[in-house]
Amino acid sequence: MRRMPTILWLRTAALAGVLAVSVPLAAADSGSWTPVADWPALPDGWTTGEVAGVGVDSHNHVFVFHRGKEKSVLCIEGATGKIVSSFGDGLFINAHGLEVDGDDNVWITDTRRHQVMKFSHEGELLLSIGEKGVAGVDASHFDQPTDVVVSASGEFYVSDGYGNNRVVKFSADGTFLREWGEKGAGPGQFDLPHGLALDDSGRVYVADRANQRVQVFDGDGSFLDEWGTDRLGEGSRPWGLEYSSDGRLYVIDGGNMNPGTPDYARISILDLDGKLVDSWSSYGTEPGRLSWGHDVAVGADGAVYTAEVRNSRRAQKFVAK
Repeated sequence: MRRMPTILWLRTAALAGVLAVSVPLAAADSGSWTPVADWPALPDGWTTGEVAGVGVDSHNHVFVFHRGKEKSVLCIEGATGKIVSSFGDGLFINAHGLEVDGDDNVWITDTRRHQVMKFSHEGELLLSIGEKGVAGVDASHFDQPTDVVVSASGEFYVSDGYGNNRVVKFSADGTFLREWGEKGAGPGQFDLPHGLALDDSGRVYVADRANQRVQVFDGDGSFLDEWGTDRLGEGSRPWGLEYSSDGRLYVIDGGNMNPGTPDYARISILDLDGKLVDSWSSYGTEPGRLSWGHDVAVGADGAVYTAEVRNSRRAQKFVAK
């Protein structure tokens, strides 16, 4: 296993606003899955900013991307919940998506930097796409990119979601290859593409959040299918996606955020024909519930990890009962 640098623990006073506060409530009924108590194992008094992204590497390290100014990217042991290392102090403006590729590099999107950034496992910046602080809609600019996913060959896809409603494909060295999508509700159109996944055959899955569906494309952007609330459940709004080694797609639903309307929240598992295999959780701040679930990741051991951006501002770990 790769040796990880020892984290430099700072004084408690310097860590205000950095890690998640545990929620002293009873665990919610989570159906066929249960939350792991006291995960992550955080020092007393630590808090986080909003937790936006989560990913798992080949050594079962869980990377958590949050909106605090210090220790913005945390590397956590999946089994124990202990923090191993961190990076990104003062680097990010608005943490959003996180992806760990097959070589254990960590990719992030920052919506206010308008950039996609690739880091080594230890936090060295290797590649940056987009111009810092400058929004645009061309081969070298984004407008609030939301997520990134990387193929086995190193090509990567970016959901350029809040401003441009497109998906952009790049070569491994960051050369622009193609793009697709525009504002709308038809096949291949988007209304806030918020999360991405890529399966072993090269199909691209897009969490088309405000259109309440997952769209499926081939690697060049040709439309293949869409899975809406008939597959995902009443009120579903997919926020984040993860393709797992068991050949299934995990979808996290953060809710609709509209005052006075039901706030659905769930994690769903679908097979690659779009058939619902399992679904659990609901809206709330108790352990096992979700408060604006923003991203989801799956470890090689089958554990499911979530990121939440409101109220509880936490990462959770779920295991099958």
